[in-house]
Amino acid sequence: MGNKRVYTLKDRYRKYLGEFHQRQNRGANYTRDTEKRKTYRAEWAYTRNMGGKDMFESIEEAEKFAKRIYKSKTWNKLWKDAYRSDNMETKRVGSRKPMIVAAERESKRLGGYTDGHRVTLYKSGLCKYTLLHELAHCLGHMHHGRSFRKTVLALVGTFMGADHKKELKRCFKDQGLKYGDARKPQTFEQWQKSYTHMMLLRHRQRQAK
Repeated sequence: MGNKRVYTLKDRYRKYLGEFHQRQNRGANYTRDTEKRKTYRAEWAYTRNMGGKDMFESIEEAEKFAKRIYKSKTWNKLWKDAYRSDNMETKRVGSRKPMIVAAERESKRLGGYTDGHRVTLYKSGLCKYTLLHELAHCLGHMHHGRSFRKTVLALVGTFMGADHKKELKRCFKDQGLKYGDARKPQTFEQWQKSYTHMMLLRHRQRQAK
């Protein structure tokens, strides 16, 4: 017989944090990006409603725009938030100043993509919103869940304007997608108190049978 693993309270707390994070940030499942389609539908509606994509004339113009973003207070705050000690996505944060490059081939489906360190834009995606979308991924949100939408809204508000942010929010809401702050998890001390109370209740229930 193999040795059965004994889980410590710290182990159980880490499990609680992981499960809590998934519940609060629906769609941020890295094996199944469950809110991707709804997020895309909202973005398509936003683009139609705002009358275009605010296109760049060249990849060099997109690079210049990105450099302005990297120097901004908004970007630096979002970067700092990505490295908070309680951020479950920290290991997925990309480069602080991702490279912006043009795709070698054109795509009928995609506007761009990123690995977190480099943003590749197709000709059809050579626009402000696609760039901001991909940069939100670079800040650790390699999915299309709640924290991704919160981040892209912050970028849009700063670099495209309040009217764009308002419309994007409305489109997310129309798809039933959340984009605000998630609730914070319990501290270890708070969780330990709740866990101890629950185990005591279970013990009493077993004794009463």
